[in-house]
Amino acid sequence: MAELRELREEDAERVAALFVEAFGDARRLDAEEVRSWLRNTELKPEWLRVLESDGRVVGYGDIWIQGGEVAIDVAAPAHWQPFFEWAETEARSRGLRRVRAYFPADHELADVATARGYRLWRSSYTMEIALDEAPPVVPPPPLGTDVRSYDAARDDAAVRDALNESFAEDPFWRDVTQGAFRQFYVGARGFDPSLWLLAWDGDELAGLALAYGERVGDPSLGWVGTLGVRPRWRRRGLGEMLLRGAFRELHARRLRRVGLGVDTENVTGALRLYERAGMRPIRRADNWVLDV
Repeated sequence: MAELRELREEDAERVAALFVEAFGDARRLDAEEVRSWLRNTELKPEWLRVLESDGRVVGYGDIWIQGGEVAIDVAAPAHWQPFFEWAETEARSRGLRRVRAYFPADHELADVATARGYRLWRSSYTMEIALDEAPPVVPPPPLGTDVRSYDAARDDAAVRDALNESFAEDPFWRDVTQGAFRQFYVGARGFDPSLWLLAWDGDELAGLALAYGERVGDPSLGWVGTLGVRPRWRRRGLGEMLLRGAFRELHARRLRRVGLGVDTENVTGALRLYERAGMRPIRRADNWVLDV
């Protein structure tokens, strides 16, 4: 008999293997990453579940409830349905408007979602660039701005404010609280304060590039987790300068591949910026939604 139960530390190896089994290189992660979810105080234990059948874990899924929706992430080859049923039940019981699932394009989950009434909503790209052996060239900061690395003792509030203003138009964005900032940004794999580049205009934070020296599941890949410019400072070349600056910092740490993720319908011109900087899409993932 199969049952959903809360994730335990001893499930970590199996759950990591399930992601690779379900999605291959598109969702490669390790047991330490799974264990970190259990330590993350922003994630409720009842939101992280495995499907156990005859004493063996055959699936994993988690939900995130915010902004009027239930978002589900699942790795459960041949056992997808119980997790969708769980997420949809949670949405209906809480009076929420929709369920959203996110997974690689052209995956078998598209058929599962379609059969349950989901529709394709919008997509995102994973983009990468291969860096030359020579350090990347970085243009000078726009006039009046100065770039320095992150200092936890003085910059936390300014960084959170800049994040929340820069991405306010993003349909996926939810304001970053202090707790979420500590868990999902500072607490992320590969965090190094010297890889966080902050562009200041006097005492105002105009833009930022938050890079990491490792992408979960691929330590050879540097990752630009966030690149944001506040509206007042856009169209001055600040975003490109910060992006190329992140490339240079990662290159200095002997990383020769750098990646990031971007919404294909981004309205701020981010996709064009990344292409101009030499990045190319290598993978697409899709958001599917069910109105409940």
